[in-house]
Amino acid sequence: MRAVLRSKPPECVVKADPSSEILLTGVLDRHFRTTYVAALLVGNQLVQRGSKNQLRTETSRVSIKGAIVNADGFEFTVNGTGFVDPGSGNEPGYGLAAATLVPPNVGAPGGAPVLVKVRVFGETLGGEEIESSELTFPVSVCDGCLVRYPIEADNPANPGYDCTSTEGNPEEPCYFGQDDPIDCRLCGGDPICLAP
Repeated sequence: MRAVLRSKPPECVVKADPSSEILLTGVLDRHFRTTYVAALLVGNQLVQRGSKNQLRTETSRVSIKGAIVNADGFEFTVNGTGFVDPGSGNEPGYGLAAATLVPPNVGAPGGAPVLVKVRVFGETLGGEEIESSELTFPVSVCDGCLVRYPIEADNPANPGYDCTSTEGNPEEPCYFGQDDPIDCRLCGGDPICLAP
């Protein structure tokens, strides 16, 4: 297990590449979302066994089956899918796995960050069960902390700040309530988005 990858708007695409942007910590805003789901970069250091010349199939590719997650002492298993290619030379092969790291019943807004430990498991195409190393990833849980109130969203005709302007085109986060800021104009019907 290498890292949790960052999804960046507007594309919101992650790639199984060690040079991709990673997250060192996550944020879950429980006002908008109940779970934290992560894109995990998984490496495979098994060497290639397949050979076209010898008509030998590749058995070192790993089929991801799921993840074992421990979030502040609450352990659970989630299903997963995907493949991790074998390594080439001294370089590992990489793949992606998605996993819920913080379920609805773990972590209180404003409390200490939830300390998540996650391991991905699967099976090689040769039938060998395999498990990754453990990755530790802290997730802060809050209530409304991701809402941003930009000056251009304020209606200057009204005293004080109120997020009522429809000017501009705010960028939507990849996962509403997870990691990325939320422009108050995107959630205008919610009282928490009207004013700071």
